[in-house]
Amino acid sequence: MDGSYSIVGVVGHIDHGKTSLVAALTGVDTDTHPEEKRRGITIDLGFAHCRIGERQFAFIDAPGHQRFIGNLLAGVSSVDIGLLVVACDQGIQEQTLEHVAILRQLGVPRLIVVISRTDLASEEDARELAEELRLFLSEYGFTEFPVVRVAAPSGLGLDDLRAELTAAARVGERVASQHFRLPIDRVFSVPGRGCVVAGTVWSGSVRVGDVVEIARTRQRVRVRELELHGVAVEDSRVGYRTAINLSGISARELGRGDELVAVGTHRSTTRLLIELSLFAEAPDVSCPAVVQLHTATTHCSARLVGAKRLGTPCYLVAETDQPLVATYGQRCLFRRPYPVGSFAGGKVLALLDALPGKLQKCLLGRGEALASPSVESRLAAWLECRGELNLDPLWTELELGATEAATEAAVSAFCESSPPLGLRMAGQLVSAGAIRRSGDYIVKLLTQQAEQSQDAWAVEDSLVERARTTGSPALVKEAIRALVDEQRVVRLNNRLAIASADTKLSKRQRANMQNLLELFQGNRTPPGIKEVAAALGEPMEQVTSLVRLAAQQGLLTEFGRGLVIDSVILQELAGSLRGRFATQTEMTVSEIRELWQVSRKYAVPLLEYFDRNQWTSRHGDQRTMGSAMMDQQQD
Repeated sequence: MDGSYSIVGVVGHIDHGKTSLVAALTGVDTDTHPEEKRRGITIDLGFAHCRIGERQFAFIDAPGHQRFIGNLLAGVSSVDIGLLVVACDQGIQEQTLEHVAILRQLGVPRLIVVISRTDLASEEDARELAEELRLFLSEYGFTEFPVVRVAAPSGLGLDDLRAELTAAARVGERVASQHFRLPIDRVFSVPGRGCVVAGTVWSGSVRVGDVVEIARTRQRVRVRELELHGVAVEDSRVGYRTAINLSGISARELGRGDELVAVGTHRSTTRLLIELSLFAEAPDVSCPAVVQLHTATTHCSARLVGAKRLGTPCYLVAETDQPLVATYGQRCLFRRPYPVGSFAGGKVLALLDALPGKLQKCLLGRGEALASPSVESRLAAWLECRGELNLDPLWTELELGATEAATEAAVSAFCESSPPLGLRMAGQLVSAGAIRRSGDYIVKLLTQQAEQSQDAWAVEDSLVERARTTGSPALVKEAIRALVDEQRVVRLNNRLAIASADTKLSKRQRANMQNLLELFQGNRTPPGIKEVAAALGEPMEQVTSLVRLAAQQGLLTEFGRGLVIDSVILQELAGSLRGRFATQTEMTVSEIRELWQVSRKYAVPLLEYFDRNQWTSRHGDQRTMGSAMMDQQQD
């Protein structure tokens, strides 16, 4: 295999000589279905291949009849060269128009026009038809293309056509996702070998022995054999028409529209954000509308919502009646069920089914940015709607439609702009707007706390949990950090409050507070105020003020006789006492002192504090569990 392999989609009105032309080029009659032989028209896809010099070509002979247009779409979903066949003796017909529109909307990059049956018309007729075709095709965006006159039975013009095919052939490797994907367009069973599927590899590569998934069911199957045009090979890759012999499944379980994908990669969806473009002279279509959607080798019913009327372009949501595989930029076609006919093409911008309704609406409103060729614009739209993005390589490749390098460049641009539009944080990209919104919500919560409670301080962990509606814990903590840096909020240890005359501390006071808390941290025999003042080298009044502030925040607890203790240690003492009461209903002061490992100086005032708060109940020299401790135990 090399990069000189091209897929040619042969299209045109019914009975204009497509199958005869392919047979003349390849020696293969692609009408293999008995009904096709009987009726003389192509009903299903036909396949053939040939080599012209060093170039290889795979031909897909697509049906021209209106009734079989769905089969045509399965054939042209992955095509390098469109070969439009127009009979000289019949000229441009209804399906000629539709086929050209389909080629254009599905992004077929190169077009060759073949005027067939030139032996059945005059030179003047052929020349006039060529001029008419150039004018007609220009309306669909095809401005540069060769026109070749052919008479397949006599071989007239075939050498010229081969030369044009060679000139239009793909050169070099296709650039696509590294993850294997093959939409299935044929399924059959071979005696002694079992299930065989065929299609064009859309992305990645596959080898004999690989385990792949059926996207619809996530069932895993193994690749037993691979063939390219009847020749056994060990591997195949993007752009090659490939037949795959599968083990672990029967042909009855698969059909056209199923897809083989690498394990754990492409996901199915029933809700797509679409950029839609109407065909020229398409009738007005109101929304919501139920239509037929064709993409890859799948066709299904879809309900179009999210726009009042369809236009060019417009952005809307397609709700499908069955799951289908889709990636960013994937082309699709829309057809009316009645009167039958194609009316628009589209491009997939996002997979919506796993997203909250509010986020879906936000993305719909940013359709133009999501349709942009700029990775930075697309990433900005997602970031603005989500607030934070996990830049998983699989998501960025399949759903953002960007390479790792392009994504990295866009992220760097966001983070290095002035002011920054985004921030890298814990493997995520977080928008500056989301941080601001989270910060505003935190300020609101703290303001309410100050107005409705005597204690203006809130525990940071509790505040983070309450603000989870604005983002992940990491985002909320970043918002808090920004608020503290901006001095809108003050922090003392793990407590936060709105910055005010009552809560603000100078730099020196903050340092003293930190040192003070360290003296009490983990200490069951804490120092007195005089000892603290001596240790800090500060006046008693200032230390007393700091201790009072720490107590207001709940960091320290005054438990009596001028003694203060770390609130965490106080809860530990209560917990150990509660545990002992579970096996010993009454305890003396001496027993509790031994349990707590503290002197009488601390044990007595601590127990008096416990009595006042009904954590314990005194009965002479004995203590039992108090009602408040019982309530905590039940909770």
